[in-house]
Amino acid sequence: MQRGYKCDYRKQIQEEVLDAAVAEVVSKLVSNPRFAAMMQEKINMKVDTTAIEQEIAAYEKQLRQHYSTKSRLMEEIDSLDPDDRHFIARKSDLDDRLYKMYDKIEEAENGLMDARAKKQTIEADKITGDNIYKILICFDKLYATMTEAERRRLVEILIDEVQIYPERQPNGQWLKSVRFKLPIIDHDLELSLDNQDRVEVVCSMVRVKKH
Repeated sequence: MQRGYKCDYRKQIQEEVLDAAVAEVVSKLVSNPRFAAMMQEKINMKVDTTAIEQEIAAYEKQLRQHYSTKSRLMEEIDSLDPDDRHFIARKSDLDDRLYKMYDKIEEAENGLMDARAKKQTIEADKITGDNIYKILICFDKLYATMTEAERRRLVEILIDEVQIYPERQPNGQWLKSVRFKLPIIDHDLELSLDNQDRVEVVCSMVRVKKH
């Protein structure tokens, strides 16, 4: 009831059985030469930060202009003649323009900080994705040496959802599908378990193409 739905599934399945089936699916997936090539391609792929860099450059240009205007206004205020009969009015006008310029500078600085933070987030996401892709390429070697807690954490990072059949299959398998968290593959990919059952492997962040 945690998500507002009542679970009416009554089968009792050993956790170790499902864990082993999921590990087998991932192992078979990463051993596929085409999959390894796709992972390497994703690691080498550059992140397109053109739009955010243009936004940063625009804010930097605004700031240069605003600071230049601020300096000019301050110089004009300093050069005012106190004996000028319009001194008070002119100074008030310049003070008002200077005050508004500080508002513009603050707005541009905040925008620049936000844009730089967005760029850092994009680049950080790329690094995180690369690490996971590298882990997938070496999955078999890593999984074999991990503790149970480390294996569980790795599966949580990689996999979004695992679906099981309502009834155990003739070959003894319960596993129906595995959905990955990252954009790993761009189409449905079926993997065979025990040379009989076929397990659908999809990615939740990629539009699935039906064949």
